[in-house]
Amino acid sequence: MGRKLKLKIKLRRRRRRRLKDLYEEKLFEILKEFRLPLLMLHTVMTVGTLGYMILSGGDFINSLYMTVITVGTIGYGEVVRGSDTPVGRIFTTFLALGGIGVFTTAVTILVRIFFKEDVIGIIRAWRMLNAIEQLSQHYIICGFDEVTAELIRLLRKRKIEFVVIDSRKEVEKKLLEARVKYYIIEEPYKRTVLEAAGIKKARGMVVNLGDDAKNIAVIVTARLMRPSKDEFYVFSFASTPETAQKLEELGANKAIVPHRLLATRLAAYIFHTSSAYISDLFDRIAFGEETDIDILEVPVREGSPLAGKKLKDIDLRRQLGVTVIAIKRADGSLEVTVTGDTEVEPGDTLILFGRPENLRRAEKLLLRLTEAKV
Repeated sequence: MGRKLKLKIKLRRRRRRRLKDLYEEKLFEILKEFRLPLLMLHTVMTVGTLGYMILSGGDFINSLYMTVITVGTIGYGEVVRGSDTPVGRIFTTFLALGGIGVFTTAVTILVRIFFKEDVIGIIRAWRMLNAIEQLSQHYIICGFDEVTAELIRLLRKRKIEFVVIDSRKEVEKKLLEARVKYYIIEEPYKRTVLEAAGIKKARGMVVNLGDDAKNIAVIVTARLMRPSKDEFYVFSFASTPETAQKLEELGANKAIVPHRLLATRLAAYIFHTSSAYISDLFDRIAFGEETDIDILEVPVREGSPLAGKKLKDIDLRRQLGVTVIAIKRADGSLEVTVTGDTEVEPGDTLILFGRPENLRRAEKLLLRLTEAKV
């Protein structure tokens, strides 16, 4: 009974280990293999140096140098006093015979370890995981292809940090070529991997694994770790409208069917041919391609200092440089004819228009005021 309990405790501890810990253990396991060849080289160098020091009466530098050129088969001649004596030459002979064999064996083992394990890759991944731990309010992108590569370009324009997760080893080269700063080559549906990607501090996630079943697995795991749709946004790709509905039921804030999205965007141009500039402007804003202006939704929760006030009293335009262009009411209706006398109520969502930096500042300030009030 005691052994079973210890086994359960051991298994639980193993499950709780972070991905970074696993990489550290793997790195230490590799480093352990260096002990034998390094010990062999150290022993030969020590014996050779001490032997020549005895022969020369304590000349450490020349004794060390003589050992190196003997073991390394460089052969610059006898540079240590006493090495040209019969005793010295006998010692050099045995050192050369034994040392060359030890040196060759040690180098062979070291090379084999480097070819067997990607030591540099493991160190790079471990350092990257340390850096990811410092991120906050970033996005996690599961799956790397042409679509997410374009998404990454847009996120960079907005200076939004992100972490890419992909299980395919061959993708790492493409990520390096795309100068992706943070990435993890692991299965994204694993809890330890999402924790390593900083899901607890992330703002949201984009799931694009090219397979509906894999997308579902990631979304379900993510929602178990971050249940609130208001605090952690999950956007996913889906192959059909039916699958998109299922993904949203399972926890995605929005599931996108690529061909429908493309058709909708094209239809917007067809339906608004007479107002091409305005439709194109809002289209660029909606798709994150416009960097000069943007639109943002800010919820008015219970306890918010905005609740019960008129827009002219709040005066967000003067204070924060943003404009309220519409209000989504708690019942789902959209009020677009807002004036200074329009009153804000708990449960409303303010639709703000302005420069991206002003909108981000307004969002942080209003949410901070709400939290302080509560």
